[in-house]
Amino acid sequence: MAIKKEEKDFCKKEVLDNFQSLPKRKLSEMEKQVIFILIEKAKIERERSMALLNKGFFIFLFFILLAFIQRLNDPGSSIYVYILFIFGMIMFIIIVITYYSSLSNEKKTLDNLLDSFLK
Repeated sequence: MAIKKEEKDFCKKEVLDNFQSLPKRKLSEMEKQVIFILIEKAKIERERSMALLNKGFFIFLFFILLAFIQRLNDPGSSIYVYILFIFGMIMFIIIVITYYSSLSNEKKTLDNLLDSFLK
């Protein structure tokens, strides 16, 4: 518990340090619009990734449900059950990796944007 509090304090201190090192000049209207567009683009990418994750999760559940129904109807043919289960797991892993890479790209973009204004 103490570690999480220290991490929060460190993050809070880092944000305050970054805020204090911001340039003292006012941003032009064009700079504000560019920042707004970049942030909106990041939000859209996050929402698209979240929708893809949701669809992938439902497909995973569908494959698991099909495997369960196949197992109930024909207990002897377990190869189809295993194939459906493997397809479901592969689909879920691919979707999670895609979502994670999208989030890391968004984080890099926003960090680069913040760094460009702190210089």
